[in-house]
Amino acid sequence: MISKLIQVAVALLCLGAAAAVLRDNGLPTSASRMPGSGQSRAPAIGAAAPSFTLQTHRLEDFTLRPAEGATVLNFWATWCQPCRAEMAQLQAMLESEPESPRVIAVNLGESYTPVRKWVEDLGLTFTVLLDPQFSAASLYGVRGLPTTFLLDSQLMVKRIYFGPVSAAELLRSIDGIAKGS
Repeated sequence: MISKLIQVAVALLCLGAAAAVLRDNGLPTSASRMPGSGQSRAPAIGAAAPSFTLQTHRLEDFTLRPAEGATVLNFWATWCQPCRAEMAQLQAMLESEPESPRVIAVNLGESYTPVRKWVEDLGLTFTVLLDPQFSAASLYGVRGLPTTFLLDSQLMVKRIYFGPVSAAELLRSIDGIAKGS
């Protein structure tokens, strides 16, 4: 009984400390790295998004370059349940919105076979990339999944979403970018 009370008290203290940090510092606006870690700083809102080259799930090379319109750059994995729901929304957005953004989904750390099966099972038609060595994830400072970057036509970071984001939210943000807000 006493042991259980101590566990609950420790848990409440941890939650309180986390709440205090969030209250004092707010939620992050970029996925930055710690100084002195030897890793480059991740792009922040307003910064240029780094380019990279990875293989698609069809084993073709793909290089991230500027393109007409917005780009949704999504980092995900097959074991991530929120990623599954998000992927379905991204696919639905592409099918229903004539002016939808380019979607690029970067799978972290998994091999070709499970990714290809997942893409086929969900009927995804957008670009799916394999990042088995976490090279793109490292460039972007990805710390949790899903993480989504909304980029403009020149690959400038306009928004960063930590955790799932809805297609409706992405479309609102893209509309805001088009209107200059």
